[in-house]
Amino acid sequence: MKKLLLIIPMFSIIAVLGCQTYTPVIDQGSVQNGDRYYRDQAECRAIAKQGAPGWKDTAKDTVVGGAVGTGTGALIGAIAGNAVKGLAYGAVIGGVAGGAKGIYDSEKGYEQIYRNCMVGRGYNVLN
Repeated sequence: MKKLLLIIPMFSIIAVLGCQTYTPVIDQGSVQNGDRYYRDQAECRAIAKQGAPGWKDTAKDTVVGGAVGTGTGALIGAIAGNAVKGLAYGAVIGGVAGGAKGIYDSEKGYEQIYRNCMVGRGYNVLN
């Protein structure tokens, strides 16, 4: 149980690190007007935040991961002789893995929308 209490803060750190931080690298030759560029950047960032998968999808992935981990952990624990301990560890590991997957998917969705928006407005995005 003490190990479980140590893993929960780690999941919180993963969630904080998953905040959308992508900024596209723009070929400056494609920037015609500096003021318009900054306005387009702010608008595309806002659009990407609206369209990217959010906390609900991450929560769903966490629950699914926890459920899969619970089943797997219980099975391995039963084979090893302690199903309850296996169940607990499996749930925690599966939940953390599912949450990390949800955060990764959210970040990738944000990047794709942001990039497409900037390209759609005529900028040459390099990354």
